[in-house]
Amino acid sequence: MKKMYDAVADEYIKYRNDLPEMLLPGLETRGIDFSGAKVADFGAGPGFLSEQLSARGAIVDAVEPSGEFYSHAVEMFKDNNKVNFNLSYGEKSGLPVKTFDIVISLRSWDWFDRREVLEEVQRILKPDGYLIIADFGFTDSSETVKESVKVIRKCAKKYKVKSKIHKQETDGLITGFPLEWIEEWQEYRFDIQDLYKRSYKMEFTHEGWIDHLSPLSSLVPFKPKHRRKTLKKISEHLKDKYEDDVYRIGHEMNVAILRNRS
Repeated sequence: MKKMYDAVADEYIKYRNDLPEMLLPGLETRGIDFSGAKVADFGAGPGFLSEQLSARGAIVDAVEPSGEFYSHAVEMFKDNNKVNFNLSYGEKSGLPVKTFDIVISLRSWDWFDRREVLEEVQRILKPDGYLIIADFGFTDSSETVKESVKVIRKCAKKYKVKSKIHKQETDGLITGFPLEWIEEWQEYRFDIQDLYKRSYKMEFTHEGWIDHLSPLSSLVPFKPKHRRKTLKKISEHLKDKYEDDVYRIGHEMNVAILRNRS
């Protein structure tokens, strides 16, 4: 997993604590019991999900390679004995063998070397334990999103930015997940218990939308000065194009619940 978010850690912490309210309740209704469970949170970021898991009774080992996120989390969880933060990579977590009931990855699976992280999950997960992979974010159903992405792509080309995300060409999607991901899960003997998605909307002011974009994964590889210039161009473009400065943005949450059969 790339340690890319150090450059935008402050913005991420400030503007991206936006976990869908239905995420954990939806997992619980599908039989995932967090109370007393040992959970590894891979790609934990600053600990937003870890905090919610611990509030539901989970004992959490958070794994995050960003030093900036780690520093924030150490302070955030200094009085929370249910969360232990580890400055390490999902591919080499250093966590003990066959110890965890659940491994969860939220908004981070496409940053991993997926085969390496699957081997690591197999190593630390108990037999019949769960691997939960979830993602959420805005969709391109909104014209605001389309226009914003158009500017980002134009600037990426201008500044010769290459994405650091581990993505491959895909033959298609199943419930929001690339087919090759599903094939990899099956290859590593993870049975699919459930795949589901939910749609929802979020409302942003103009300034709030620009702030929300600032730590966007497609902007993370930009040099800081180029990222600032790109956000300014997006802001100017949207102001020129739309009179209304309140945007209702469609979002989608995708969740895979997998069972370890190794």
